[in-house]
Amino acid sequence: MEKYRLVKGDITNDPSSEAAAQHEIRITQQGKPRNYISRAMDLLAEGADTVVLKAMGRAINKAVTIAEILKRKMPLHQLNSLSSVEMVDVFEPLEEGLDTVTSRRYVSCMKIRLSRTLGDIQTTDIGYQPPLPLEEMHPGDFHPLREAALIASS
Repeated sequence: MEKYRLVKGDITNDPSSEAAAQHEIRITQQGKPRNYISRAMDLLAEGADTVVLKAMGRAINKAVTIAEILKRKMPLHQLNSLSSVEMVDVFEPLEEGLDTVTSRRYVSCMKIRLSRTLGDIQTTDIGYQPPLPLEEMHPGDFHPLREAALIASS
């Protein structure tokens, strides 16, 4: 492939291509987890009821880790959904006489919805996970919202 260069890479049937929601965080492989966690905590502290984490390909494991950390900081309902998108890469030849090459591949996508309340989350959905019991939350992770939840449940 050293005789070709990438001209165009398209994503077809991309469920995440719709306009980014206000409380949506797109996880990438290069981003630092602490930045994503801080952003999600800020959104929840500002009064957002729901935060949506979206990831594709190799960033999926990072999104799952971030969701688990957030769930241990405060009681959150979790709804997971999986999908895949077809990515089409078009390579143009650098030398005369070669044809244009098109490559198609499928990439996995994950959407993790974390919510303080059930709202429109269906508990019968196959991707639903209830909040962790308060005993499983780490006491060293101080956060005002978590403390308020502990006081309210007492």
